[in-house]
Amino acid sequence: MTGSKLLESGIRAIADNLGEGLVVVQDGIIVFINDKLSELTGLEPQGLLNRKLEDLVPADHREWRYLEARERQEKGEVVVPPHEIRFRNDRGHFLEMRNRSTIIQWDGRPATVHFLEDITRKKETERLLTQQTAVNTLITDTVSRILASPLSLDETAGTVMDSAMGLTDSRSGILIIEDANGYRVVKNRCGDGCVECILPESLDDVLDDGNRMARSRPGRLEGSFYLNEPVPGRAECPTAPQMNNVLRVPVGAAGDLSGQIILADSKTPFGPWDLDAMEKVAEVLNLALVRHQAVEELRAAKETAEREAGSRSQFMANVTHEVRSPLNGVLMMASLLQDSGLNADQLELLGVVMFSARTIDRLIRDLTDINQIRAGKFRVYNAEFDLGELCRHILEVQKPEALRKGLHLDYSVAPGLSRFRGDRERTGQIISNLVTNAIRYTEKGHVRLELRMENGELLVSVSDTGPGIPPEKQQDVFRMFRRLDEHDRHSEGSGIGLAVVRELVEAMSGHIELDSAPGRGSVFSFYLPEAAPVETSSADRPADGGSDAPSVPRVLIVEDEGANRLYLRTLLEKRGCSVDEAFDGRQAIARARSFEYDLILMDINMPRMNGLEASAGIRESGNETPIVAITAHALGDDRFHILNAGLDDIVRKPFDDEKLNDCLKRYIRS
Repeated sequence: MTGSKLLESGIRAIADNLGEGLVVVQDGIIVFINDKLSELTGLEPQGLLNRKLEDLVPADHREWRYLEARERQEKGEVVVPPHEIRFRNDRGHFLEMRNRSTIIQWDGRPATVHFLEDITRKKETERLLTQQTAVNTLITDTVSRILASPLSLDETAGTVMDSAMGLTDSRSGILIIEDANGYRVVKNRCGDGCVECILPESLDDVLDDGNRMARSRPGRLEGSFYLNEPVPGRAECPTAPQMNNVLRVPVGAAGDLSGQIILADSKTPFGPWDLDAMEKVAEVLNLALVRHQAVEELRAAKETAEREAGSRSQFMANVTHEVRSPLNGVLMMASLLQDSGLNADQLELLGVVMFSARTIDRLIRDLTDINQIRAGKFRVYNAEFDLGELCRHILEVQKPEALRKGLHLDYSVAPGLSRFRGDRERTGQIISNLVTNAIRYTEKGHVRLELRMENGELLVSVSDTGPGIPPEKQQDVFRMFRRLDEHDRHSEGSGIGLAVVRELVEAMSGHIELDSAPGRGSVFSFYLPEAAPVETSSADRPADGGSDAPSVPRVLIVEDEGANRLYLRTLLEKRGCSVDEAFDGRQAIARARSFEYDLILMDINMPRMNGLEASAGIRESGNETPIVAITAHALGDDRFHILNAGLDDIVRKPFDDEKLNDCLKRYIRS
């Protein structure tokens, strides 16, 4: 037997036990195959023998280049064959094969023997893994862009659409979103540049065609599917009279759809992985829509809350003004009665009336402050003021109630602490609330107010000999509407005084402490930082005692309430002032232009023209007469608006003789 015959015999023997496909090709014709290759391809041996190899290999660049070079290899030329080729099976599909080949002698002539291993499943797995990696990367990027940044609904739709087109390599696509308010967002991408997309209408035609839907491949989400067959287009689309395939994925839960993604004309047929990828994108989009809706609901709730807070603030301002106006009249008339020759019993009764009226005024002020602080409108006004004078005034107001209960009321101010830079109104309010609270809960003994500087801060302490407060209840006294014991006979008051104190102290960058124990009284101490020096305004400059001062000060009262004008006129005339009156802002401007005044007392809320407008009109003519606001609206932003409008100072209603005297001493040079 010749050598070639021996080789053929050996190859045939190997082929019978080989786990790989084997084929021998000579002159481009298949001359031998083994049973394994027949099994892999599904073709019978007689169907493969004597056929051209070109019939079983796809006509792409790689395989044909090899076939062209095969004859040169059989002639002895060095040609590197491809390591992987594709082989057509009996159904016309191609199998991926790993190829190892060599040249042999077959029937005395050169031939090529190929050892072929089926790696179709492996290659498909690798391809799917590569595709899935790309899908996961793109989805991760989409998720991060949608969820990590506050994109608008329109930007979210554009981001999702770009991802969908990139994942499926589709020619056209459209994303439709409808939010909770019925707002419709449409994002379309078209390879032909169409402005309007007819995909939704074409999809409706597919959904209505039962036969087509029966051939479609459904996905995991209800209503998602793809269809790889021609779908007639519509006359409205000039560039795509027919779609080659279509994929649709709904967005949102079943029965509560918020949108849908429609894709068409992908370069390769849609497959399960396309549908799976789009379903993941749809879930991401649904999450983004849920978040977007939650953000919109929160924004709407915030706007509603702010409107309601604004309405409450305005309502509170209106109510406090309406209450303070008659309350101011009560206090002013009671003040006039004090100087009308009443006997001791009448004076005592009148003192109770004035104390009760001031208690109402303090309660209104506390409620207003809480409203301002909670609304974020609380502001601090800093200027230099006399601490000693402030404390004397507070204790003078509190003295009748202390005397009635038989309490000793005193105070001390550390030497050198006569002047302090801060908010006089708020500091006085805090001290007044603490002193009032101490008097209210002390039945015998004393209430003492002390002021000194400590570590660069103002330390104010109010001590009493009351019943004291247990340690476990000390934090409750600073909480709104909380009292120590609702059934105790000492549990009186509104339950907001100390809460306001803490809010005010903290709003002024300070802090408050409580030292108390049952049986040894209480000490409330608060610390306030001194404000930075400010330029001294006309309100803080001492009066010039020049020799040209008029002998009789002339004062203009601008007030629309007759009772208030009567009270102010009576007090001013008792102090030797000449008084003129105006009942609105227009009259005030006219009188200020006709006469020279030493002081103008200006009400703020008046008909026709308010006090701020009137003050601006007076200043426009170059008039520098001191203008002092007399108003119940002297809290929060109102104080800044008044002082920034050109007025020199504020006297808050209801006021008394002491406040008016301070104002006259400051601005009238006589």
